[in-house]
Amino acid sequence: MNTTRAGTKLILTWLFVYEIAFLLIIELYKYWLNSEYDSLISHDLLAYTIRNFNLFYTGNLFWITLFITSVIALINIILHLNKVSSGSLKSLAFLSVAASVVLLIVISSGKPPRESFLDNLVSLSGKGVITIMLTLVAAVHLVITVSLCVISFTVLMRLYIFRTLFITMMIILTGYLIVFIACYYYKDDYELLVKNKITTDAGTVLGAAVWGGNRPSPVLRERINKGYELYSKGIIRYIILTGGGSPGEMTEAEVSKKELLKKGVKNENILIENKSNSTLEQISYLSKYVYNQNNWDVIVIISDNFHLLRTKQICLFFNIKAFTVSSDTPLSAESTFNFCIKESFAVILFWLFGIG
Repeated sequence: MNTTRAGTKLILTWLFVYEIAFLLIIELYKYWLNSEYDSLISHDLLAYTIRNFNLFYTGNLFWITLFITSVIALINIILHLNKVSSGSLKSLAFLSVAASVVLLIVISSGKPPRESFLDNLVSLSGKGVITIMLTLVAAVHLVITVSLCVISFTVLMRLYIFRTLFITMMIILTGYLIVFIACYYYKDDYELLVKNKITTDAGTVLGAAVWGGNRPSPVLRERINKGYELYSKGIIRYIILTGGGSPGEMTEAEVSKKELLKKGVKNENILIENKSNSTLEQISYLSKYVYNQNNWDVIVIISDNFHLLRTKQICLFFNIKAFTVSSDTPLSAESTFNFCIKESFAVILFWLFGIG
């Protein structure tokens, strides 16, 4: 009996250590992916994370909430240790070890390439595999948290598998639905900016596809037009153009600049970034080389409406104060629905792991 009790205490100690370590590692991992530091374990990275950490950022708040919930449940289990099923705790110990191993494998593989994660997810490239592994880790960690609550706050203090899985699935589906609705019905700040005649430091036109003959695609053209409109109204002082391109062709940023020069925008009021391949790279560039270096207060991000929720969240992660304005690209309800399905998934992955 004493041996069993000692084993149970050992498992509970491990679960406490696991919860603390998991929170620290997953938070460091997010900031590591979006920093220039090579090592996850370094004083510089820790200082960078502390300096940029925002307690109320959704991704941070999610992991901290899970941590606090798990700790409260563990404390309640300890207070009622004589009623707890040791078999239930052994199952959670096994899950936590499995999640830890997978997380360590992901970390040891280094930073994934800076490419569009959705394309890589479909093709199961290195980044796609890492994304799937991290998603599994998050799901298992959520199962552990729900399991601790089920054990702690039920009369018999044992694990009910089906109840746990049902609650976990409901949390995941409800969370995704909330993000999808927020993405689908996202309202930009155009009316606010125009009505109040707000002046900002700059507007950023996010890149989009370039067609043959170095012509902007309809999507990119609408973004350029919206940027020019805000510039003409005096809402933005500078226009930042982002987006790389294929070898031998003009980049998205260069094509955008050519169009704006035709419209009469002064060359000195145009800044370009022409090497990025993703929204995350573009906003990361803004943070490191433009926004902070110029001590800007607020900027405007210009893109398609379904894309603005994720863009806004990435800006918040990098502590960039930004308004968002939608281009006038016409989209059918079906296209908007499909884009929002992908974007919602992308928002959640960025919140949880800093992957974009």
